[in-house]
Amino acid sequence: MPSDAQFVTLAEPFRPELLAHCYRILGSIHDAEDLVQETYLRAWRAFDRFEGRSSVRRWLYKIATMACLTALETRSRRPLPSGLGTPEDDHRVAVAPREPSVAWLQPAPDALFGAGDPATSWPGGRVCGSPSSPRSSTCPRGSGPC
Repeated sequence: MPSDAQFVTLAEPFRPELLAHCYRILGSIHDAEDLVQETYLRAWRAFDRFEGRSSVRRWLYKIATMACLTALETRSRRPLPSGLGTPEDDHRVAVAPREPSVAWLQPAPDALFGAGDPATSWPGGRVCGSPSSPRSSTCPRGSGPC
């Protein structure tokens, strides 16, 4: 039976990226923190059954994804904030003009998600989009100068 210290050593480094993963699914930093905690609780309870056929990271992501999807299914619809516009007699009139940004996404501090943005970092240590680094084969096509 694996020890608690072994679980902490293997699983704790993934906390910031799991928080970012849950935040992207849920849109709320508070819900994401709760679900990451739930993920670690579920993983800790099942750690003695972890067979190692996949990486710990992959296993934690699977647990986190399932926990987030379950939370989305069971929570009620979020109410719109009041004061977005004047009352209208016609229910088909939009409450407020739609913006291209995602309105339901709550702000979250970058410090919670770790050192860098995983969307801009690629294998080989290069950061795509950086004007000082030359284009390399590790950057995706169409991602701008690398």
